[in-house]
Amino acid sequence: MSLKIGVIAEEKNDIDVLYRLTCKIVPERSFSFSKFIGHGCGKIRSKSGVWANNLIQRGCSHLVVMHDLDRGDEVRLRSQLSRAVQHLEFKLILIIIPIEELEAWLLHDAFALKNVFNMKETPKLPNQPEKIKSPKEYLRNLIRKHCGKYYVNTIHNAKIATLIDITTLETCYSFAPYYRFLKDIKVE
Repeated sequence: MSLKIGVIAEEKNDIDVLYRLTCKIVPERSFSFSKFIGHGCGKIRSKSGVWANNLIQRGCSHLVVMHDLDRGDEVRLRSQLSRAVQHLEFKLILIIIPIEELEAWLLHDAFALKNVFNMKETPKLPNQPEKIKSPKEYLRNLIRKHCGKYYVNTIHNAKIATLIDITTLETCYSFAPYYRFLKDIKVE
């Protein structure tokens, strides 16, 4: 593996989703993730600089900091996260802020949802999932309504990401920068 990406995210399942989506853009055997998990958003804001420095020491050349917006102020959050890591010597640094929650990304592909949950019919999804106030709750209710199953983000998010058609996310406001970030990386 020639590309080592440092990832700082709120939860392990966020990193799992990001890894599965990355595999759709960059060959899986050409990269690896080293990570720090905040177990919520508070630690990411306060410790991302220290964690990022540790990721450099562990050989990471690129950094991704991912933090859900959760109805916050995107400009302020991006600025706060950027200030914490901008002075560090990574080749590329990207701050990803899923609008509301990462689950909005998963609401871009109805066929992935249908297959993961063995639905009889393809669910109708909103045209702009990032405009949903609580994507995780919306996804939970959608799954329950269409197939009577329970959605558990820590179990199902990575499965959905594995089946998602990456082209459905290319124009997603909060995911598109990550797509471009990966395309800009030269994998040896």
